[in-house]
Amino acid sequence: MKNFDEYLNHPQKLYSYMKEKLDKHTPVTYQYARVAAKKAAVIIPLFYQAREPFLLFTKRTDKVEHHKSQISFPGGAQENSDSDLQSTALRETWEEMGIRPEDLTVIGRTDNFLTNTNFMVTPFVAHFPHPYPYVINKDEIEQVLEVPLRHLMQSEIFSVEKWMREGVLWDIHYYRVNGEVIWGVTGFLLSNFLSLIFGLEHLKGNLSAAR
Repeated sequence: MKNFDEYLNHPQKLYSYMKEKLDKHTPVTYQYARVAAKKAAVIIPLFYQAREPFLLFTKRTDKVEHHKSQISFPGGAQENSDSDLQSTALRETWEEMGIRPEDLTVIGRTDNFLTNTNFMVTPFVAHFPHPYPYVINKDEIEQVLEVPLRHLMQSEIFSVEKWMREGVLWDIHYYRVNGEVIWGVTGFLLSNFLSLIFGLEHLKGNLSAAR
């Protein structure tokens, strides 16, 4: 793996590097079928702790309607009151985690992905200060996971399996982290983010499904 310490050790360098990468990228859409999709958005949340970058994930409860008990990025479906999809992502993060929109600095967006539940998800990358006084919506969130970015970049924790569902062959991305598994939509969005920003060798060739 290329040495990214120059960026990872310095918050502003990393955030500037990410913004430059995302500003140059024209988002594409990963879509397995032409369907009437519902719009949704998530935040890929970054923070620094002890000079190390982390990503924030949530483990959903079994009370939510979709993706029960799965690990996700904060986010959800667009509502009529949202001015745009970035507003959707910020509102949902506030409702789920209590992170105020004004405390999230949006760096840019990655690629859209159509889920097999017909949500077209648009991810936005943002950072926030840490420690943060989370106010967790316990009806939606069972657990909060704070995972070092360096760990997520390691090839050893990553794998891909092919699933056939309703005539569609999916590449399912898995990240095994401290006894938990990040997979499904979030696994793919994570791979897409890491690929766009860092160009990791082990992810090449694994992001072509459902284009």
